[in-house]
Amino acid sequence: METTIINKKKKTVIILSITALMLILSIILPYALYQSFLKSPVSYQSREIEFYVKKGASTSTIIEGLHREGLIKNKLFAKIYVRNLKMDKSLKTGFYKFNTSMTPVQIFDKLKKGAPDIDAVNVTIPEGYTVKQIAEKLMQAGVIKSVESFLNEAQRGVFNYEFLKDIPQNRTSRLEGYLFPDTYEFKKGSDDHEVIVKFLDRFNEIYTSTIKDNLKDMNVDEIITMASIVEKEAKVQEERPVIAGVFYNRLKINMPLESCATLEYALGVHKEVYSIKDTQVESPYNTYRNPGLPIGPISNPGKKSIEAALYPEKVDYLFFVANGDGTHKFAKTYSEHLRNKNSTGN
Repeated sequence: METTIINKKKKTVIILSITALMLILSIILPYALYQSFLKSPVSYQSREIEFYVKKGASTSTIIEGLHREGLIKNKLFAKIYVRNLKMDKSLKTGFYKFNTSMTPVQIFDKLKKGAPDIDAVNVTIPEGYTVKQIAEKLMQAGVIKSVESFLNEAQRGVFNYEFLKDIPQNRTSRLEGYLFPDTYEFKKGSDDHEVIVKFLDRFNEIYTSTIKDNLKDMNVDEIITMASIVEKEAKVQEERPVIAGVFYNRLKINMPLESCATLEYALGVHKEVYSIKDTQVESPYNTYRNPGLPIGPISNPGKKSIEAALYPEKVDYLFFVANGDGTHKFAKTYSEHLRNKNSTGN
């Protein structure tokens, strides 16, 4: 009986000892792994990697990027480290050069100090710019080396995006309409393909959030084509949906859009007044000569014009004429339109 009690006590002691040991190991082992993570590089073989931190990027996004590029091994430990040192909002934007021989501590220290290794420049692309105008602006800012090379890559490069899958390769400017106008940070002397991908990634955000699930009787390219015309015709925000409504009304009755903006694109030159001869130019972008939408977008529209193309104002108008101050006079009939033209001096 006494032996049984002793054995039970021994058994209890052993179980408690094992439990205590496991508890200790459950604390010490993760801590040891955490410390090892902080002080060890992913590789002792040196490999340089360029890394870009986008303005407004969250800590999670930055850590995901570091992990994807093979600069850190453990995303959870990285998040714990950043949180413990209260770095969540202190990681700086910019282009960095990291090395696979750097430890996570060194990497995050560099991101906190904000010492980018590569010259960067902010470029704002106005809404309504064409691909060529974008290329010229990027060239002036030192982002790209050649306008011609950029345009060639835009036309012939391989870009795997859902919204581009049905666009014909032989269009005058294949990516017209899809280089989303915004403010971007680029490194000087960037690769053409890399720059274009940044534009297309931004468009993809708009496509996913605004366009994809709101298409009705038109496809993406048709919506962007309409939006590109609205972008060039409208100067006042509240008129964008109205102007879109006018053009949709014309499409419904197979009436030519007769947009001067499309004529400008077809001719490749801006004029305050276009002649009758100008309106007869042979071009798939000339909506004076051809009914329906032009063959593709004529500019790169902003979000407001895209929304106007998706959600046009329900109006009875078929005509509009500029007042000269950015606004327009709208008319339901041609006779009313002529009166508006006379009153505005057009």
